[in-house]
Amino acid sequence: MRTVIRPQLLLDVVTGELLADRAVVVEGDHVAGVVAAGDVPAEGAVVVDLPGQTVLPGLIDCHTHLVGEPDSGHGSAEVLARTGAQEALSGVRNARDTLLAGFTTVRDVGTLRAFVDVALRDAIDQGWVAGPRMRVAGAYVTCSGGGGDITGLAPDADAVVPYELRVGVADSADEVRRAVRRVLHGGADFVKVIATGAVMASGSVPGAPEFTGEQIRAAVEEASLYGADVAAHAHGAEGIKRAVRAGVRSIEHGSLMDDEAIQMMAAAGTFLVADVYNGDYIAQTGREQGWRADVLAKNDQTTLAQREGFTKCLAAGVRIAFGTDIVA
Repeated sequence: MRTVIRPQLLLDVVTGELLADRAVVVEGDHVAGVVAAGDVPAEGAVVVDLPGQTVLPGLIDCHTHLVGEPDSGHGSAEVLARTGAQEALSGVRNARDTLLAGFTTVRDVGTLRAFVDVALRDAIDQGWVAGPRMRVAGAYVTCSGGGGDITGLAPDADAVVPYELRVGVADSADEVRRAVRRVLHGGADFVKVIATGAVMASGSVPGAPEFTGEQIRAAVEEASLYGADVAAHAHGAEGIKRAVRAGVRSIEHGSLMDDEAIQMMAAAGTFLVADVYNGDYIAQTGREQGWRADVLAKNDQTTLAQREGFTKCLAAGVRIAFGTDIVA
């Protein structure tokens, strides 16, 4: 089936121009081309006229988490109150909403319940559910008690956390290698390491390194054997530097970077994946909903610093991508 979409304007993302009198021709579920609006016969085609509207290519969100519910700021232990099935089904909802928001591709950078993102990606690819194309991390590779672990539990409860919630926990270079293999064998497209503390994790300090340079390097080396890249969650400057030296493909957040870290990223060609909007979302929503005071304080600190660092990265020529860090 042929569909012809005729908007008032079409954004050419290569030149930055807004083009009038253009039509987008869709054959089946693929875009066949863009032509002059008058060059496509309407006979035999479904014509969609969009007066007053602008059409642009699908957006790419480079840092999102589609699986599960948005964090409510009361600790990662909340995931224990939901089953894997509930996580998957809310992922289906989030994938649909993300697609309808205009995002046709997402880089999904981790889930506490391992490999639900892999299952969601595969269901979308099979046409079972609606959603964007997904590149997924499978599970966080994190130190025990770190930003990607389940924290804030009583000791007796902590001892019986299900394995699928701690697939990527590792505390030595050799354990990191094993965790990377587990993640990639489980179907992940890339590896996500938690190089520093996190805003949302109980007891975690965003500026503090949580992996050594050797451990991050082990992740990069092991992933490279599979042709996979490593993304590093890193707020603090020292953690960022360790990750860049180790050869990660991207720094996620980069909030507390210093000038040396920025220059290292620029020289190495390491991407900064910025998520400034998420800080604004947490600041507003968190205060309205009574999130923990430590979460709000950490968020305020990292959001302001990320804005300043982002401006410096632009000036230094750091390669930058963007993500929302939340579901649509």
